[in-house]
Amino acid sequence: MEQEDQSPPVEGTPTSRAKARSDHLMKRVSRACLHCRQRKSKCDLDSSGSPGVPPCQRCIRDNRECVLGSSNRGGRRIRKNKIKNFTPDSNSSVRRDSVIEAPSPSNSETRQTTSSSYPGPVVFLPPDPPTATSISVDDDEDEASIGDVPRNPSDAWQCLTGIAKRGTEDPSAETGVEPLRTGPSAFSSYTALQDSSVTGFQSNSGIKAYRLVQSRSLDPGTVWQLVVRYAENFHPYLPLVPRKYFDRSALDAFANNEKHLLTAVLTIASKDLAERPEIHEYCSKYMHELISGIAAGADCDVEAVEALLILAEWEPQGLRPRIERVGRGEEDRAAWMHVGLALRSGWFLGLDRTSFRGDSSGDAETEARRRLAWTSCYVSDRLISVRIGRAFWSRGPGPMTGLVSQDFPSLQPARDGDEDYAKIFQATLDLTQLYGNVHDVLYSGMRTSNQMMLMGDYVKYVDDFRLAILRWKSIWGSLSCSPPMKATLQLSYEYLRLYTNAFAFQAAISQSLVSKIRNDDKAQRDHLRATFNNVASMQDARFIYESVDAAKTYLTILVDVVHPEKHLHFMPLRYYLYGIYAAVFLYKARSFGVMSHLEELKVRDLVTRTTEVLKRASAGSDDIGSRYSRLLELLWKQKSMAPTSPAGTHQSGDVLMQSNSALSHHLSDQSSYVHFSPANDFSWLDLEAVGDYVSGDQISGANTLALDTFQNQDILQAGQERSQAWQIPWSGDMSSSLLF
Repeated sequence: MEQEDQSPPVEGTPTSRAKARSDHLMKRVSRACLHCRQRKSKCDLDSSGSPGVPPCQRCIRDNRECVLGSSNRGGRRIRKNKIKNFTPDSNSSVRRDSVIEAPSPSNSETRQTTSSSYPGPVVFLPPDPPTATSISVDDDEDEASIGDVPRNPSDAWQCLTGIAKRGTEDPSAETGVEPLRTGPSAFSSYTALQDSSVTGFQSNSGIKAYRLVQSRSLDPGTVWQLVVRYAENFHPYLPLVPRKYFDRSALDAFANNEKHLLTAVLTIASKDLAERPEIHEYCSKYMHELISGIAAGADCDVEAVEALLILAEWEPQGLRPRIERVGRGEEDRAAWMHVGLALRSGWFLGLDRTSFRGDSSGDAETEARRRLAWTSCYVSDRLISVRIGRAFWSRGPGPMTGLVSQDFPSLQPARDGDEDYAKIFQATLDLTQLYGNVHDVLYSGMRTSNQMMLMGDYVKYVDDFRLAILRWKSIWGSLSCSPPMKATLQLSYEYLRLYTNAFAFQAAISQSLVSKIRNDDKAQRDHLRATFNNVASMQDARFIYESVDAAKTYLTILVDVVHPEKHLHFMPLRYYLYGIYAAVFLYKARSFGVMSHLEELKVRDLVTRTTEVLKRASAGSDDIGSRYSRLLELLWKQKSMAPTSPAGTHQSGDVLMQSNSALSHHLSDQSSYVHFSPANDFSWLDLEAVGDYVSGDQISGANTLALDTFQNQDILQAGQERSQAWQIPWSGDMSSSLLF
């Protein structure tokens, strides 16, 4: 028998290639440890003598814990449709922020797992040298779905971006080269990371990765104390922050997932801490940076919209570059901008779709939160527009399906005895709808409003609105809630009464001046005082009486019902400003001779008490209550009182101007403090114009300056810094501004 050839196969022959392939398959191991898989390098698991069993050779050499990874092969994988119904993913945004702010070796495994569902690019920062790690992204999730037709250019851009980034999201770990995010935010985060490594402060995740804690501006204990302070004092008036974050164990999640909202909470909660003003400064600077990022188009989610809304309700001082001693409506301007930014951000996120109950795009809890945020956008938009006399940001941000308390489960009481914020919010929503309708119909534009005043069409609208307001009170006036929440509803109701009926007061003034537009100011003043001296005989007497009553009732509630230190101090700024509007309205009404002498004395006392309450509710001399109490003091000051500083502590002899004969004539000509042009130099709805009036910035025709306009050198200096040429004498053109 022929002996079998035992010689090895010749290299390069088919037999040799088959044998090499067989040997390779026998040696290949389908599993690798996590460290080698992350590095995308070969894993040698034969070091322990048993193939496929850790530790591998690399882990032994680097003295690392070797953990065998599970296989990614096989199974049914469901690909997510990234084009249809596209909305930015809050969880993905949070994960990216956490990577930017706190890259840490210890949670690399967690990052590797969570990054697989991240639809956008992954951002890296330079890791610490001893434990360099990188992030790998599952290839299955890198592929952008192009099966659906994009609905708009934004959808097409998202699709193309996802495809283009497949090759850029897997940097070579062997070479150690990683893409570095550029820009101020990345630099700040990297600087904070370096500072933490230098000081030995370990910042892994959660609250320790939060910017203000990383930079040592705040410590976790202080952050939690501020969150508790916000929950107890500010949150009830606008309960947008999810209640789960008021649990101490959720602070890490709050910092990881909701940095905009957390920073807004800290900024508001620290705005009145006179003993530690640096805390508010730190929080305000970071909040300002985050707001700038939103305005510049940075990724954000519903929590950023909520942050902007609560900032608009309180407008912390640290966010404004300058604070004047006398309030001039600066808070309204800032709130207007924040609400507008919140609306545009909410629209981009698709929050408006939550107005329709059948268009659900997520789980019930997320959908309810988005609906609450969008409805709050609607409320804030209407109320700020009413305050500053501007058109709404949009015609349709409001809920279209008649939302009720059941649509806001996060506001419903969790236990027996808890406040039912859902019903309070529904009552506010219904009242806001009335605010919006009154503004749309009566104050829609100067030309339309003036034509309505002269033609008399306003009467039917004002009557209808009065009935609707009374109907709201019959439904919600008996709502059972805590005293401060009850007071907010009552204050909102009274100011709506004032806002509605004051339009008829303005119409009566306009009608009275139609036949007197050719006369001089003195003749017009005499005519107006004679007309309003007998209000009972006027056609619009019911409206005039009700407007004055609403203003007095508002101030009475503010003085007698609301506790200044416990409640008013923490209320949103609109309740302060409503009170200022009411006091200015009463000043205007008194100037036209509507009040009797006895009623005037009572109103003067009421305004004086209001200024005292505003001061007590203030944390300092620059707080909103103190600043606007000075405005009312200057406006209501009697001519018989010597000019004093706003605090009433010393005379301002530098600005008496005793040698001015025209001023002396002015003082002898006016009765009490009434010396007005037909427009009285300002509208009761324009706080900036009121500030100009009391600080001496206006010169109305040949009228000389009133003695009480220069109260001290500070106000005089502030007045000189602004424009001195104010306006031409009023000539009967009612299309320029409201007279009242």
